[in-house]
Amino acid sequence: MIKNLLLQFDTDAWASSFDAVVAADAGADWLLPYANMRPEQVMGVVHGAMFTRSPSKLKHTAIFVGGSDVALAEQNYQQILATFFGPVRVSVAMDANGCNTTSVAAVECAMAGYRQLLGASNAATAEPSAWILGGTGPVGQRIATLLVDRGCRVTLHSRSLEKARIVAERIQGEVAGAEILTSAATQAELGHELPQQTLIFNAGAAGIQNLDEGTVDAISKSSGVLVDLNAVPPAGIARVGVQDSGRREEERLVYGALAVGAGKMTLHRAVIRACFERNDRNFNLREIAALSAELAASGNPTN
Repeated sequence: MIKNLLLQFDTDAWASSFDAVVAADAGADWLLPYANMRPEQVMGVVHGAMFTRSPSKLKHTAIFVGGSDVALAEQNYQQILATFFGPVRVSVAMDANGCNTTSVAAVECAMAGYRQLLGASNAATAEPSAWILGGTGPVGQRIATLLVDRGCRVTLHSRSLEKARIVAERIQGEVAGAEILTSAATQAELGHELPQQTLIFNAGAAGIQNLDEGTVDAISKSSGVLVDLNAVPPAGIARVGVQDSGRREEERLVYGALAVGAGKMTLHRAVIRACFERNDRNFNLREIAALSAELAASGNPTN
């Protein structure tokens, strides 16, 4: 039987062991890791993947794009797509630094909590507001995109208001009718702003507490969801534990990094498996979100 072969395009000096282990668990029989990948190197390697198996067997070859440099990985991904022509191609997934699967899993956790608080029918017609701390980072930007796709009103929070405005303008240019505000509010100001927000995400840098005890006290008195993606002490949102999975903090449901991570891991494996089902799948943010929705509809949710 022909083996499932996954090419791992990584931006770093050493290809990720994390991505390699997930690939093996997801059904890749053989892994070919490529480190320090740059767009100018992509074409030759992709040609090798495209031309060595007959069309009927190309679904057994796939490419995973990873690495810690998300912007560079996105360039590699686009160059891969540009190299394909017609049916002569393989499936490819982009999830550098877990940016896409983490974002999708975070939003799914938040929406699950929101449905629990409001009831499924009310949640389906409501228009929640969302605030994203660290909103200009790779995960924050993607969470924002997924939320405006759902019709949410989003505020991007950053230490740099100009950077937040640039990101907001880009997303608004991609999503018709997207409602995105920007903020560089201080901790004291956040205590006044955030209680009005239904969904609050911390996607800031690891090991930095963006919401302190006093701010969380103020937020917790209003109904909604808190999601903290920081797994490194101290918590990015005070009193949110890494293993919290829908725990109630007064009027809020809270989700920690490991709770989101469980869904992220399930989705990551599902993406790899889906790459070997056909030779024409492209998985970036929205395609991964669509796959997550398919899994949920089939009774195999990621969260």
